[in-house]
Amino acid sequence: MKKILVILLSFLMIFSMVGCGDKTKKDDKHIEKLTVSFVPSKDADVIMQAASGNEELGYRSLAQIIIDGLAARGYTVDEVEVSVGTSYAAVGEGMVSGTIDIGLIPASTYVLYSDGVELLVEALRYGVAGEDGVVIDPALGIDPWNAGKTTNAEGMATGYASLIYVNVTTEIGQNLYEKAQAKSLTWEDVNAATWFVCSSTSSAGYVYPSLWINNTFGEGAGNEKRTVVNLQNVIPDGSYANMMESLLTGGCDVTVGYADVRKDAASTTAFEAAYPELAAEGKTVWDIIKVIAVSDYIMNDTVSVTKKNPKMTAELIKALQEVFIELGNTEEGRAAVKPYSHMGYVVGKDSDYDSTRQANALFQK
Repeated sequence: MKKILVILLSFLMIFSMVGCGDKTKKDDKHIEKLTVSFVPSKDADVIMQAASGNEELGYRSLAQIIIDGLAARGYTVDEVEVSVGTSYAAVGEGMVSGTIDIGLIPASTYVLYSDGVELLVEALRYGVAGEDGVVIDPALGIDPWNAGKTTNAEGMATGYASLIYVNVTTEIGQNLYEKAQAKSLTWEDVNAATWFVCSSTSSAGYVYPSLWINNTFGEGAGNEKRTVVNLQNVIPDGSYANMMESLLTGGCDVTVGYADVRKDAASTTAFEAAYPELAAEGKTVWDIIKVIAVSDYIMNDTVSVTKKNPKMTAELIKALQEVFIELGNTEEGRAAVKPYSHMGYVVGKDSDYDSTRQANALFQK
């Protein structure tokens, strides 16, 4: 009789352990709350209005999209709280501390806080294409940008480049362009020119042109650090429209900007005003404004997750990646993040942000 009791107790203990195991597994799929935060790159009310969904169109809120998406992958989420941070730093620090689980943050913020933040997905935006309609790969150098008119691409890209422009109707511009084509540009060449740049916080208008200067003529060439700061003739704090107008009218020799400022309506207007005879001949801004350098890739925003929440397992991260990729493939999902102009998401890797790290460190030395 005692043997039978011992055997029965053993079975009860085994079943009890199995039951506990099932409960633990079930609890792993239950999440009481996830917090999502946007950086305040747009007005907070605009961001929150988009994230709240659109009842008239039948669009769910971002919170509900995440809840439903995770539910389809076996998770039960009681609440998703969406907010806009008071600053970029506040969102980064919140993710590092674990008070924010998911952050829609730019590349520079991701890099700055990457010790406590893990990349989830990279945002897609429309790229820039050549006349063949194919998105131009910045790694191909200057030739594709000088082959003809550029356009908005139908294809997507995870980032963009900063371009460095000259006006080849001027002696200095033609000289710089020819040397760029021959890959014989020197520091003396670029330093002798007058540059027009944006404010020091602009990625395409200041930071990444500085990174190109340093990689080409400074530390990357075995010299001391060189950036826009070290150029002897610099006009600061321009807007892209007035910088391009200045280049067209001889106010500067070199200017910089995102790829591709030339396709902005303001550039065409400025060209036609400065060169009416060429415009009458059918020439365009692309015929006289040429590219002498292409910067490293400026990555789009990320969706990242905290490393501090124990619930953020590899399985949950994979599920969230799928949810955001699915979100980016629908009108409803894109509407929820419309203020950020995200047109989709892809899984990326941390090394995609190596140039971002270089850019962040450039002005910290």
